[in-house]
Amino acid sequence: MKSDTKTSFTPCFSAADWDRTRRDWTAWWHRETDRAMVVFDLNEEQRISFIPQFPGWDETSGEFPVDAVLNHYQHWFSRANYYGDSFPRWWINFGAGVIAAFLGAGVQADENTVWFHPPEEMDWSLLSQPQDPDNFWWRWVRELTGAAVERWGSEVSISMTDLGGNLDILASLRGTQDFLLDLAVSPQEVVQKVHQLTEKWWWYFQQLEKITARGAPGSTCWAPMWCPGSYYMLQSDLSYMISPRMFEEYVLPDLKALCQRLDYSFYHLDGKGQLNHLDMLLSLEDLDGVQWIPGAGSPEAEQWPQVLQRIRDAGKLCQVYVDPAGALKIVRELGPKALTIMVSPPPREAEIPAFLKLFHSYH
Repeated sequence: MKSDTKTSFTPCFSAADWDRTRRDWTAWWHRETDRAMVVFDLNEEQRISFIPQFPGWDETSGEFPVDAVLNHYQHWFSRANYYGDSFPRWWINFGAGVIAAFLGAGVQADENTVWFHPPEEMDWSLLSQPQDPDNFWWRWVRELTGAAVERWGSEVSISMTDLGGNLDILASLRGTQDFLLDLAVSPQEVVQKVHQLTEKWWWYFQQLEKITARGAPGSTCWAPMWCPGSYYMLQSDLSYMISPRMFEEYVLPDLKALCQRLDYSFYHLDGKGQLNHLDMLLSLEDLDGVQWIPGAGSPEAEQWPQVLQRIRDAGKLCQVYVDPAGALKIVRELGPKALTIMVSPPPREAEIPAFLKLFHSYH
């Protein structure tokens, strides 16, 4: 299905703005600037919407309202303003770890998240077989990505969907408890599955990158950063529940392999339980940066200065999500170098210019 509407939809972001975006973000990735990048998300509905939960969705019929989805977001682009280092981007959000659905997992979505459930009978041979081009979820991810690129061209950076992390995807296919048991009693079998899934992951990444490369220059993913080359926010949320020894055995080798294949790479360090693995992550020469998410119930990112400084002292870039007061605290106390700060929730729009003036005064 092809999108049938072509129009200008980012009146508040000009070609000169795109030139500035590419210049400033490229300098940040290459450590050629001492200032922090600062991004605002002024669109609540974009942040919480999940495509499988979109009105008009009907998995049983095989129909998907591609144009309805694009029209919905085009309306937002037509009235959006961009401040700091924000830029027009659209994250095609089918849920974290959607590769599990490509391989047969069940999908359940509501307004807050997407869950993937193990199939009744998992055919593990799929990990070593060619990809199924007719898988329902893979078809719609490809189609929606292609339609967005076709409609919005170079005006909007289209993010590939959230492919997920290897162990997280395997846990979705096997069931978390059963998979944790597998780690303990069937280590060689798990290692083989992880390596097979890494090749699967890379294949899906490349296929989607071929589509997004036809649009705006550079790339982005679910994390709100623009990048001058191929880029992804790698992750392994299941690592919260495993020891450093298991992380070194099951996670680190394939993370290293993907970092070497990507032009630029980050790791999504989610929760204080993953801090046990931070030194190993920082030892990865080709890993460019770490996103620190303290996790629900923990102090916010600005309350972890030792973690942020540890990341930067290792020569890595760092990205966090904080409120306006947290953003100012970080740049005031630690300095702005090598940071990207996502200000969420943002200040009121009328207050953003004053906030930016104060934020940049700490440079």
